[in-house]
Amino acid sequence: MKILTRYLFREFLRMTAACLAGFMALYLAIDFVEMADKLFRHNATMNEILLYYLYSIPQIFFQISPVAVLVAVLITVSLRARAGEFTAMFSMGVSPMRAFVPLIVGCALVSALSLACSEFLAPKANLKAREIARLRIRPGRVAAQFSMNRYWIRGGDSILSAQVIDAPNLTLHGFQYLEIDRDFRLVGRIDAKEAAILPGGSWRLRDGQERRFDADLQAVPFQERTFPFPETIQGFLDGEAPPREMTYRQLSGYVRDSRARGYNVGRYEVDLHAKLSYSLLNVIIGLIAIPMALRAPRTVGVWRSIGVGLLIGFFCWMALSASLSMGRKGLLPPIAAAWLPDLLFAIAGVMLFRRRHA
Repeated sequence: MKILTRYLFREFLRMTAACLAGFMALYLAIDFVEMADKLFRHNATMNEILLYYLYSIPQIFFQISPVAVLVAVLITVSLRARAGEFTAMFSMGVSPMRAFVPLIVGCALVSALSLACSEFLAPKANLKAREIARLRIRPGRVAAQFSMNRYWIRGGDSILSAQVIDAPNLTLHGFQYLEIDRDFRLVGRIDAKEAAILPGGSWRLRDGQERRFDADLQAVPFQERTFPFPETIQGFLDGEAPPREMTYRQLSGYVRDSRARGYNVGRYEVDLHAKLSYSLLNVIIGLIAIPMALRAPRTVGVWRSIGVGLLIGFFCWMALSASLSMGRKGLLPPIAAAWLPDLLFAIAGVMLFRRRHA
């Protein structure tokens, strides 16, 4: 049995490597067609373009691994089934669960690699890729920097900070404005629970207070005031750190700190849970692919397996995207938005597997 286990495991890994390479090449080609004009418009060098796509590989691997695993399982099982290898195993008394253990273990290995990639490689690589894109696509713009669970921008004679960036509403939460002089001494400070840009360029601050350090230091509260700050909110929007640039620990700390301060970071909570649920999808997708590939082993060819895999992958991606979108909009609890698709796919896979071998 060890020989069969090694054989199936090796064939699955070979097919997974081929599918990963193929989907990654397709992804890079499509992305290059979309980005080439923007990159060359600002005279990006070939070295910068190569570095941009090199830094993008960890995130691409994380994104395409479930579809690659799905197609690899379908092709591997279809080819073995057409050759009658599984029929021979079952006639020898090998249970279906025991026969497919190497494939499930292989899916779990890819899942672990995907999780490790998203945790250790992708965050820093995504940040470097975004820096190259920002400098070449939007050169000259100042972008906020994320540090100590806050966003920071250095203005002409000020330092601006925000706890949460609400990009869809062009609003900052937990806003702070520090006015400094030429000797970098603090002159004034304005804190506000919410800040937004008005059509004329002024800032509208709500529920805040102002202190002047060149006066009596007394805080003057206000419900709503307009301030003519020269800075714009675009720097915060350009510098917002997406969850893919944070490790699970960093994102968890940011969510915990922001919630403790009373801010709504539900969309970040969704992405926090999705970091784990999306990686586990590699295993769950295998449970669906195995019985699907065994349904018509004599008639299903390699290209049909690829087509079926892409169709199933597209359906799963649509379901997952819809669930995550509902979670980010507050229509579903964050944990449900991230894990409900995995649960439904797992149930579907188990039911298909039991029905096939009932």
